[in-house]
Amino acid sequence: MVAKQAADFDRAKGLSVMENILQSQKDIKAVFAHNDEMALGALEALEAHGMKDVIVVGFDATDDAVKAVKEGKMAATIAQKPALIGENAVKTALKVIKGETVEKFIPVPLELVK
Repeated sequence: MVAKQAADFDRAKGLSVMENILQSQKDIKAVFAHNDEMALGALEALEAHGMKDVIVVGFDATDDAVKAVKEGKMAATIAQKPALIGENAVKTALKVIKGETVEKFIPVPLELVK
């Protein structure tokens, strides 16, 4: 890992953070952002520096990110399953209300959009 900085889940801050990283590090192979807005901001900064071969992956599968993936600008985005998360939450809450034991960690599968 070359660098890690917060961008507050904001596209403009993602751009700014990536520009700051590029000031000290030019050998960037890939960028992972915890949401698509930051990934898209980072992508904008990379493109401005002519760095089109850097792998950029975001998280949330927003419309803009899916479009960037389809255009070949981003490598991928990760889609959460909010309906399944909600369904599992309700089922788990009902178990808790009934006094049943529930798992401490209940993973929900994600989907890689590439």
